Amino acid sequence: MRTTETHARRRLLLILIVLAAVLSGCSIGAEPSPHVIAPQDVPYGLMGSGSTTTTVTVPAENVTIYLEGLQRLVTVNREVARPATPGSVLVALARGSTTAEAKQNLRSPLSAAAPLSVVSFQGATIAVRVSASFTNLNGEDQIAAAAQLVYTLTDLPNIEAISVLIGEHVVRMPLANGRLSQRPLTRADYAALAPV
Repeated sequence: MRTTETHARRRLLLILIVLAAVLSGCSIGAEPSPHVIAPQDVPYGLMGSGSTTTTVTVPAENVTIYLEGLQRLVTVNREVARPATPGSVLVALARGSTTAEAKQNLRSPLSAAAPLSVVSFQGATIAVRVSASFTNLNGEDQIAAAAQLVYTLTDLPNIEAISVLIGEHVVRMPLANGRLSQRPLTRADYAALAPV
């Protein structure tokens, strides 16, 4: 019986020695200095292009902008980064109509006056700068562009009127009836162009 027990211990010891030898042969020990591995010896998938791309999802929200239809303004939705600001809405408005919208006879005379930017707030009135190219628009396009600007920005909370600047000066803007006004513009000034 003692012989069987001795054989079992020797067999177990032999298995442990063989296992230790196998495991030590598979391990990578510390090396005194780095060395180069040939690309073909690197396991598949471990070598990348060296560049990585990180995708950041920015929360977005829909806002309403106004384009010129055949006789009146038409509402369309645009996606801007949340929270929507007058500046981000102006950027969306300045881009004008999409190809699909243009096929539906929707246009944006205001796009010709881009870039558009917020200058200041005073109470419920916002001052917006348009480019000098606004003056190159014909009279009807100027009226439509002003209406686009007024309706789009007053769709945002706490904005009721718009002053328009070219450079540093507030300009006289055409109202829906064709008269010029330098006072802040409201939706009432363009009621004839209001969406139905």
